[in-house]
Amino acid sequence: MYKVKGLKKLSDYANVLDITCLNKDCDITSIKFDSRDSKSNDIFIPLKGQKFNGEDFTESALENGAAVITEKNLNGLTLKVTDVYECLLKLAKRNLENVRPQIIFITGSYGKTTIKDMLKHHLGNQCHCSKENENNEFGIPFTILSMPTDTKFLVVECGARKKNDFDLISQKLFCDIFILTSIASNHLESFGDLESITKTKLKLNNCLVKKENFIDGRKISEDNFLLHNQKIVDMTMRFLGVTDSLNHGSFKPTKGRGNRISRSNGEIIDQTYNAHPKTIYETVTMEDPKKTTLILGDMAELGKDQISIHIDMLTKLKEYEIFVTGNLFKKALEQLKTSNVNYFHGLGDFPKQTLIKKLDAGENLYFKGSRSSKMEQYLNLITDD
Repeated sequence: MYKVKGLKKLSDYANVLDITCLNKDCDITSIKFDSRDSKSNDIFIPLKGQKFNGEDFTESALENGAAVITEKNLNGLTLKVTDVYECLLKLAKRNLENVRPQIIFITGSYGKTTIKDMLKHHLGNQCHCSKENENNEFGIPFTILSMPTDTKFLVVECGARKKNDFDLISQKLFCDIFILTSIASNHLESFGDLESITKTKLKLNNCLVKKENFIDGRKISEDNFLLHNQKIVDMTMRFLGVTDSLNHGSFKPTKGRGNRISRSNGEIIDQTYNAHPKTIYETVTMEDPKKTTLILGDMAELGKDQISIHIDMLTKLKEYEIFVTGNLFKKALEQLKTSNVNYFHGLGDFPKQTLIKKLDAGENLYFKGSRSSKMEQYLNLITDD
């Protein structure tokens, strides 16, 4: 359920949004973002994305008995505003103020979800955090508005895909700890350059109540991906006043983010959620090349140098036997003469039996690629056998 602690009537919402003209009042028990689920005592907030506009359904929500926040001139239980999204952030801010947990914002080019999951694991049931894939401009306020009223720790994962994504968020929201996990060349096609990525993510620094509570993952000198994340978590816990030694070994990564699946005499290392050259290199080099075979898909959104980046990756991993798929790796292999890399086009020529034999022989299989590569479909061919 989405709601703002302490706001019980439509007039309460009007006061937060600085609306003085209210024709009719009513009780409000929850916030809804889907007009089909909206009913009496709900307030419907019509969000606007690239492929949808919730304003098209405000009349339907009113017919269902709900109140609405809208930029349109409508009769009934309405709060007329100039910017619905800005109002959403105002309501999220009020909920932060009224619940007032310890608030942790996390952003970065990679590692956000893993660190969020690690913090949730160590902080336990008093911690509320972002759901899977709920880290965009809508997911951030969703996380804040969905936290229970007794939340002690709030961990908000913040993702940006283009310039200015954090402009309003950095102006309207606040946090107690800000974690920047890393900066890398993700989403270069939309950002343009690394400097724009850095500037965009660092805007969340403006949210900090105490500026000294900034954890900059770029300053942690640790090449081991796992240890890097553990150091960030340790620093965060100290800021929260938790000084007990943490049992990091008790944390198990979630599906697609490094979880290990026992099969036959070996293991499948599931890194299928997404990929970047740095995360591939750092997680692969934790595995023994004599007993680990890599199955890699294209790394997306790397900009104009994407082919050379794929070539460089294969060159760095020359000690491993590798199977690759995707147009970018195919073009890379046309320029790179190597004997340790094999190419497969798709599901039809996926070397399933070869890889199963490796598991039987006690070897491990490492799967990773960008979301567009859908590497989980190849992993499933092995696990579902």
